[in-house]
Order: sequence, then C-alpha cells, then structure tokens
Amino acid sequence: MAFNWEPFGRTQTDEPAPQAPSPEPRAELGREPRRRLAILTCMDCRIDPLRALGLRLGDAVVLRNAGAQASDDMLRSLRMAHGSLGVEAVEVIGHTDCAAHGGDSAVAAKAAGQAAARIGAALPLRADSGLLDLATGRISRPDAARPPSG
Repeated sequence: MAFNWEPFGRTQTDEPAPQAPSPEPRAELGREPRRRLAILTCMDCRIDPLRALGLRLGDAVVLRNAGAQASDDMLRSLRMAHGSLGVEAVEVIGHTDCAAHGGDSAVAAKAAGQAAARIGAALPLRADSGLLDLATGRISRPDAARPPSG
C-alpha cells in the first residue's frame, strides 16, 4: 500500500521537483560509515547535515532530535554506533533560528558545546560542536580553542 500525502496537503509550485543526481546504490554502501563519524543535529527540516559538512551518503551516521541534545537515547545510539559500527568521532551541529532554543543562536551554540562535552565525558569518542548558520550554510566553530574531548 502506497503512502498518501493528501491529508497533509500538497506543496503547489510552478516548478517541477528538482531531480537529484544519481545516488550511490545503497546496497553497495557498507554498514559502517566511511568516515567513522556520527553527526548529532537538530530535527529542523531546513538542515541537510551531510551537505553542510561536505559529506556523502555512507560517510556518517546521522542522529537527530529537537535542539541537537545529547539525551540518554542519543548516548545509547552513539554507544551502539561506536561499538558496532566503528564510529570514532561525533560532530554536534546546532543551528541558527532553532525553535528548541528560542531562536537564540548563542544559546544553540552553547547547547551544542554542552552536548559535545557530555558525549566526550560519557563515551570514548572525539566530540566537537559547531553552529550551522541557516542563512549562509556555513558552520562556525565557537569552541575552536577548546581541545577536542575524548
């Protein structure tokens, strides 16, 4: 049975949907991320974490929740990614105009740094953080002077 988007409304545009470049066949991708990387980011629909970091499908495990928080379930997922998939590092990416942080970019950046610190203290992973500027698509590293945890 096919899913029907009708109850959610349809997006009406004059332009046809953009055609994505031919993706890599998923069956040929390994289970383990090529870069041994996990990305923890917000669930905001404006974020394409692979593109923001210049990565491709299969390079990283992507985890999302409201505000890119290092919640217990995210730690559990990262523990599994480390033990079963060989993940060695995690990037916590907050973003500007984040509803989970009241739209305050400084709060979002601080929360991403705190999430990275919590991950680094709980797991044997290198954890760093950054803030994605939705207007420019660039990631700033407010804690660049801080040594990586882990």
